[in-house]
Amino acid sequence: MIALISSRRNFRHFMLAGSLTLACLTGGSAFAQQSASLEQAIELYNAGNYNEARPILERLVEAGNDDGIVLYRLYYCQRSAGDAAQRATLEKSRAALERDVATASTFEAGFYLANAYANLGMDAQLPIAAARTTARFEAGEIPKPTQPLEQFRLGKLFADQQRDELAQPWYEEAVDQFVAANGGGQKAYLEWASRWLAKRAIEQERFEEAVKQFGHLSKFGRPNVTDLDQYGLAALIIGRYDEATDAWRRATRLDVANADRYRYGSGLATLASQTAELPISPDGERSWDELAKEELETILTTQAKLVRDVRAESEASSPLTIEMRKQFLERMEAPRPRFVAAALEYLRRGYNLREAAFFGGYAPLIFHLREWRPLADQRNKRMTMREIQEAREKFLREQAEQNAAKKNGDQDGKAKKEKKRN
Repeated sequence: MIALISSRRNFRHFMLAGSLTLACLTGGSAFAQQSASLEQAIELYNAGNYNEARPILERLVEAGNDDGIVLYRLYYCQRSAGDAAQRATLEKSRAALERDVATASTFEAGFYLANAYANLGMDAQLPIAAARTTARFEAGEIPKPTQPLEQFRLGKLFADQQRDELAQPWYEEAVDQFVAANGGGQKAYLEWASRWLAKRAIEQERFEEAVKQFGHLSKFGRPNVTDLDQYGLAALIIGRYDEATDAWRRATRLDVANADRYRYGSGLATLASQTAELPISPDGERSWDELAKEELETILTTQAKLVRDVRAESEASSPLTIEMRKQFLERMEAPRPRFVAAALEYLRRGYNLREAAFFGGYAPLIFHLREWRPLADQRNKRMTMREIQEAREKFLREQAEQNAAKKNGDQDGKAKKEKKRN
């Protein structure tokens, strides 16, 4: 492995722990043992298992390994654990990496040196260090990377210089290979690259690519609330409604206190999945992104009013025939495509759909499909407890009246018969 090769030159430090005679007798097995330990630590570190990698790295450093990359990995493990020794370890790593980067045959030393500058707050040095390594690559001194980890490092070095157009293809190559290997034991790097690519795609409105990368991040990494929110929006825009709903529901669970945005997004995705093809233009002339915020809000309130008016008309017309219900349903569904398209554009721009829906009075249309249907025939409407009691009392009253009338009728008939006999 790359890191293993870069650290073997420090074998002399391992040998200082014992006597010269013991080193001569056992040097081969000691070297093999230290190499195996380093390889195990690298594997754990690359997989993001920092708590497990840390004690192995600590033993290696205590045994005399002062390799800059080993020290950097130890620093990062210490940082993850909140260890106060992290700063001193990072300083030692920086000094060692500055010594080694000029002659390194891979991107590893330059990658970790740039990271060390970033974590030390030496922001001015970060792009300079990254540029030194990428310049050697562009000059042919460092060969073109074929392994995904080295491709990732090269992408990161370009990104550290804000050369995003050069970083993107290397990140893409790395992610594709990581994914093909089912993560490849590089969860932390896959997560970083997928997030970077997804956010760049969102900025450039390449939503298909954004959904692809957020999908990788979601499967192999640990998406945060912002990731899931952007994933939901990108999926909604390209019509991947199930993915949008799932992403926003996960965001809701992670951020309960601010979940309304995600609930509205999820509700809109469900509504869109039940809606006919959305119009590509609000008026046949302009695109949706040409409309002002106020115009979008007007469309939302206007379409919502059309639906509510027809629904009220259906209630006044109850009981409904089958044909009447069909006509009312068609009239209520007609405004839905424009309503959904306007709501989608409103959400895409980052406007507060919850607030607009609350003041516009159309929140139920986003959350409940039944609001887009005629009111049920009143004869089949579910009765309240009070209505049930009133109906029962009415039934008993009418029954008593019928019984009384029958009794009076019987008595009148009996009286007539008696009169006839006499």
